[in-house]
Formats: sequence, C-alpha cells, structure tokens
Amino acid sequence: MCPVCQARFRGSGECSRCGADLGILMRLAAGAWRMREAARDAISLGDLARARALASKAQEICRTPAGRDLEMVSGWLAVDEARTAQ
Repeated sequence: MCPVCQARFRGSGECSRCGADLGILMRLAAGAWRMREAARDAISLGDLARARALASKAQEICRTPAGRDLEMVSGWLAVDEARTAQ
C-alpha cells in the first residue's frame, strides 16, 4: 500500500494514484521476504537461533501475518531447544 495516498501496489515502482516513488518500499519488502525464506531454511537445518533472528528482523522491516506466525514458531522452537539443552 502506498504510504502517501494508501493506494494498493500495482506492480510498479511508482504509485499509480499519486506518483510516489515506491522503489525503496518494494526493496525492503523483498528483503524481508528473503529473510523469511532464509528463516524457513534455517528451521529445516535445525539452526533455530538463526531462524528466530531472521524472522524477527524480517518483521521489523516489513510486518506480515505470515511473518508474525513464522516469528512465533521460530521463537517457540528456539526456546524449546534451549530448554532441552539444559
């Protein structure tokens, strides 16, 4: 969504309604998506602390409902792993 006029993204680097430059926002959103993908990969590799860190950082950059779920799950897994290691 355009932060200036609230129009929906239409796949362009410029808002179709107000002309605002959306390139930076799009790059941030893409970076957060890549971090979430890396977090999922880290979970599958058993690197739960890294998964938690990546998911949290992605949410700081660009909040999404799926990102929130990934952050919660990776957090639970990391805490559970820490408890079982004691």
